Amino acid sequence: MSEFIVLLITIIAYYFIIFARRVKKSIITFFFGILLFILKPVEGLEFDNIGRIVSFETLGILLGMMIIVEILKESGFFTFAAINAIKISRYKFWIVLILLMLLVTLFSAFLDNLITIMLMAPIIFLLADTLEINPAPLMLLTIAIDNIGGMSTLIGSPLNIVLGSIGNLDFAKFLNVMFPITALSFISVLLIFKFSNKFDIKDFNEKLKTLSDIDPEKAIENKSLMYKGVIVFAFVLAGFMLHSIINIDLALIALAGALILMLLTQKDFESMSKDLDWDTMFFYGGLFTIAFSLEEIGVTQVIANLFNPLLGTPMILMLVIMWLSAFIIPFLSAVPGTLILAPVVKLLIMNGAPFELWYAYAIGANIGTNLTPLGAVQNIVGVSLLEKNYNKTITFSEYMKNSFIMVLIPLILGSFYILFI
Repeated sequence: MSEFIVLLITIIAYYFIIFARRVKKSIITFFFGILLFILKPVEGLEFDNIGRIVSFETLGILLGMMIIVEILKESGFFTFAAINAIKISRYKFWIVLILLMLLVTLFSAFLDNLITIMLMAPIIFLLADTLEINPAPLMLLTIAIDNIGGMSTLIGSPLNIVLGSIGNLDFAKFLNVMFPITALSFISVLLIFKFSNKFDIKDFNEKLKTLSDIDPEKAIENKSLMYKGVIVFAFVLAGFMLHSIINIDLALIALAGALILMLLTQKDFESMSKDLDWDTMFFYGGLFTIAFSLEEIGVTQVIANLFNPLLGTPMILMLVIMWLSAFIIPFLSAVPGTLILAPVVKLLIMNGAPFELWYAYAIGANIGTNLTPLGAVQNIVGVSLLEKNYNKTITFSEYMKNSFIMVLIPLILGSFYILFI
């Protein structure tokens, strides 16, 4: 009976997560998490056991980075950086595009993917309006690069944050392994975009010169705030790189940095709380409870058992996990899918699979998020911004048609890459 209750709640919850548009996912998911606590279909669903059920490391990283990013956003730093990229390019289209995509990669590696899309969308729309072209290809490219950039670090995407927490992964080691495939994927996607779109470059370069009057300095809302934010952010990133040496959890580093920045900028919790993404925090809280219940009734073990025959051929196992995750995650969505599959990877590693299986999963899952609008929340928001600002609707099939090659080529590159990690 307990197995039936957990599976029924999971199926209903994931139905709302994947298909519902009118119901707030965070509320319905957190409700089902609370319902599991009330019904107690498995042992351990007690508040005394909350630390084992909910990953407070994941929530701590999210909360700390949200605060730092919000303060940096308030200072105007991100718009300042994007406008400077346009200036530095000397108004040459391909240089402008490469520099902006490099910024997207950099931002998404260390910030929330959703924040990156929301910060860069106005710049992408400005570029499209200046060039007098359909903004959809540029926005879809930005979404793809956002997901690829987020692949490189343990804080680059919510998917990676969850993965790092479950697998107890090292920040510096993860970056060292994931950076080369991130760079290869970045280059391949840009080349695909270039060969898939025929532009009048001379005309574009002339039109871009009209942006020469934009002053990057005017984008800065508060210089003091920006300097303080950048310095604290740099120290936080240094802490992340050294966390295994100094033996301090990533969540504590992120939260300490956020609190120091709040003290330096005289912010308080009441004012900051209005700008934080509480929906994401409660959404994850509900998901963690569902994932814990699934693990307790043995679903994780059953899935892991399916891969046990491949334990004797680790390279094939890594390829299977990479490709499977790339085509499951786009339909389950990044975090909900990872909370089901990451414990499976953990069990396989405990049973003798190579530790590098974590990286194979990370490569497949992160690249796979580009396949459908459901792959990650930033995909949905990017498409919604297009519809809101330009009344351009991108259907599910159109999105997949555009993104398929941008997923396939990086996955092929990833398949060769994991032979050497």
